[in-house]
Amino acid sequence: MKEKIDYEDFSKVEFKIGVILECVKHPNADRLLVFQIDVGEEKPRQIISSIAEFYKPEDVIGKRVVVVTNLKKAKFRGMDSDGMLVCASLPNDEDVELLTITKDFPGGTKVD
Repeated sequence: MKEKIDYEDFSKVEFKIGVILECVKHPNADRLLVFQIDVGEEKPRQIISSIAEFYKPEDVIGKRVVVVTNLKKAKFRGMDSDGMLVCASLPNDEDVELLTITKDFPGGTKVD
């Protein structure tokens, strides 16, 4: 188990629903997918995630997922990532599943 945190620490994390608009394999990494996700802003966010062994790009288009939107930008194999997809995973990454929303909430809907 990880160290317990105070509510104030957890409240700093911003979760929103994102709608996956586009998804392609990263040109320089077999394990990475490059997403364009509507999180209710002027333009979609690009998010890189290492879930290519579990998902095909064409199978995730249109899914509503949970996104951490207030992380600092990071680079993955030369490409910017502006957020993080929330997934459930078994020990040793034997299986990974995107946390998805089944209702038609719009991109940018706050997750509490």
